Amino acid sequence: MSLLKEGKLYSIFNSKCPSCNVGELYPDRNPYHLQNLAKMHKRCSCCRQTYEPETGFYYGAMYASYALSVAIVMPLMAVLHFVFHLEVIIMFSIIGGLVLVMYPLIFRWSRNLWLNIFVPYDPEKRRAVLSGEMK
Repeated sequence: MSLLKEGKLYSIFNSKCPSCNVGELYPDRNPYHLQNLAKMHKRCSCCRQTYEPETGFYYGAMYASYALSVAIVMPLMAVLHFVFHLEVIIMFSIIGGLVLVMYPLIFRWSRNLWLNIFVPYDPEKRRAVLSGEMK
């Protein structure tokens, strides 16, 4: 299995169905179309996997969003402080701007990650979808 063409990481970073890795999670693939940022399909068009297992399911994605934000911000802050010796106000301005620009990506990645935690990947389902056996 190649992580670049199938599997959990592929699903998370390409917004694909966590079960079959073929169907799209969002009707609009561009996260920077902010009016469609949170709009998701109800279920996979290929394998029929539901994308909202229960009401309020994505509230848990806030934890994933926090973790992703920390994973981006902390190394950047260390580099800006220890390598470039920037003043605090400049450092926080750069980091704040980056987080603001990356917010749509972080939002979607956290939802994708949260869904992938609870929905197992099924390579057999992927093969069935790609071969046309499942519709």
